[in-house]
Amino acid sequence: MLISNKRGINMKTKILAYLIVVLFLMGSVTTLGMGKQSTDNEKTIAVKFSAPKTTLSAIESNTYIQLQIGSADQSLYTAGEPILPMETTVLEFPLGTIITKVECVPQEIQTMTLPYKIMPAPQPIALNAENPVADYTADQATYTSAEYFPDSWVDYSTGGGLNSDNQHTTFLSIRTFPARYSPATNTIQYMKNAEVKVSYKNPEKPMTFGSGYQLVIIAPSAFSSELQRLVDHKIAHGINTTLMTTEDIYNQYTGYDKPEQIKYFIKYALDTWNTQYVLLVGGMKGYLFHHGGRDDTSQGTIDWYVPVRYTNLDEGGTEHDPGYISDLYYADIYDSHGNFSSWDSNLDHIYAKWKGMSKDIIDLYPDLAVGRLPCRNLNEVKNQVDRIITYESVAADPTWFNKMVLVGGDSFDDRPASNMPEGEVSTSFVYNESMATSFTDVQLYASNRNISNDFTPTPKNIERVVTAGCGFLYYDGHGSPANWDTHWLDMFTWKKGQTPGGTHIYKMINFRNGDKLTVCIVGGCHNSMFNVSFFWTLDKNNHLTWTYGLPIPRCWSEQIIAKNKGGAIACMGNTGLGYGFVGLINGTPACYLGLGGYVERTFFKSYNESSSKTLGDAWVGAITKYLVTWPGMKVQADCKTVEEWAVLGDSSLKIGGYSAAEGILN
Repeated sequence: MLISNKRGINMKTKILAYLIVVLFLMGSVTTLGMGKQSTDNEKTIAVKFSAPKTTLSAIESNTYIQLQIGSADQSLYTAGEPILPMETTVLEFPLGTIITKVECVPQEIQTMTLPYKIMPAPQPIALNAENPVADYTADQATYTSAEYFPDSWVDYSTGGGLNSDNQHTTFLSIRTFPARYSPATNTIQYMKNAEVKVSYKNPEKPMTFGSGYQLVIIAPSAFSSELQRLVDHKIAHGINTTLMTTEDIYNQYTGYDKPEQIKYFIKYALDTWNTQYVLLVGGMKGYLFHHGGRDDTSQGTIDWYVPVRYTNLDEGGTEHDPGYISDLYYADIYDSHGNFSSWDSNLDHIYAKWKGMSKDIIDLYPDLAVGRLPCRNLNEVKNQVDRIITYESVAADPTWFNKMVLVGGDSFDDRPASNMPEGEVSTSFVYNESMATSFTDVQLYASNRNISNDFTPTPKNIERVVTAGCGFLYYDGHGSPANWDTHWLDMFTWKKGQTPGGTHIYKMINFRNGDKLTVCIVGGCHNSMFNVSFFWTLDKNNHLTWTYGLPIPRCWSEQIIAKNKGGAIACMGNTGLGYGFVGLINGTPACYLGLGGYVERTFFKSYNESSSKTLGDAWVGAITKYLVTWPGMKVQADCKTVEEWAVLGDSSLKIGGYSAAEGILN
């Protein structure tokens, strides 16, 4: 409500305004959004919560409380802030719906005084950290305040994207907090039940999409001859496909720069053909001399066959990315209101900016699936087309495909708070949650060191099991453009010979799995930083190459999908610094509840739930599931997690290939 300060305001309006303010201060009602209009529709959600329970946790010399409310199955976990129970409710509306208000009316509010402070959430740790030690420093502004945290019983976010039925949808994600905490008085306010009321307006005109090409391939004309074979192959398997050259896009579509021109063409394809998948074919133009491939703060075009969008999210600190590639830019076409999602909301032509309080408001939800084959010449295009056609043409033999290789160790030093091997815990949980009914796991874990040296994450062991064949290869640990590695248990050093060794880009030659190609998910920093080149990485003084003077012609994820006679058919990983949660939330490991561990978890969950079993559908599901729990515009680390998680591979790829009975993609 807007309260006028004009002298002519009448007394009734003043009294009404004061009453509303008093209600807010009493904490009895939380209302978020614009004022309700007479034409609004309403939905009401009843929520109930059990009484809070407390447990004690010791961090160094401090004793903390962890708060648990059984019916709230998630936790607000923001660095330095109190860890509090949270329940997420997701509602779906037709794309273009406008949410005007979300109101929480709590009932049976009670208070409780606590004997100790509620534990703060630790800082996210970069997945390349030199000293990966958990930091539980509390935010002093919050912990010295008597105000209740969070400042409302609910918050909400919206996004425009695809639901599980591939319908274009406005998502409303409501996060309800059954307890709020006053740190200075060390008391909590908690409710037993509440009504959450949602007011919304239907679109004035429902958004409609045409029909036509399910898959659109975008590439320079120089690659057309080889890509026509891929077009024919896709059509033969029931996927209506077309090829559009970058030259034609630049001639026909306008935009501030070439990435925006391509995005406007993708919007046309979505609107006109209801395109589900986009495949960008083209990376940097060579391996040797391109110094980061960045024309300005927001684009890489000159050195690229298909341009890239660089973000401008600055997380600060001593270790940060000056800008990282995000192909999610090409997938996020509409926001929740049905408006074009430009990633430049303040119109300053600095895209995806977030520095301090200044940020572009970005939707982030994908409206179609985008993958990239970052080929650097025509021979690489031929190789990729050959691999895709061979992989998809027959159903994979289950004797090798139905294996899932899990590679991990002790990612972070979280002693004594939990002292768990995060990489092992996370990959094992993901497997058991989503994949155990169809796949057999092969665990290459650091903790096996005392059991069997044949199943630790050493180079030889990884090479052996990948060569034998596996449907999925899942690494969780630390990375760089050149390497993936982890730690032995309780040995947090990167000194030579004191880690398991993992997989190095120059050792992938030992992956001899032939046509038994795997789908690889790699948790670590910069493994998918596909803007590196040999002489740029040779510079020891330029830490922004993240190779520390080791020259490489391309990044880790590029290499694993480009390798001849083996490797992966696709790889998903981070184009920048990845981040992970540490510690325990009421006895549950935090490593798979947010950040990198969570987006990887949601990928496998989406794959398991998908009827199509395509790479792109699983990726869309992963990003969407992430954002409804961790809204991208609230915390920088969440925004970065989804922006940087790139698909290097064919977005329309049928994982496991087509059986003889299959022809048309579901």
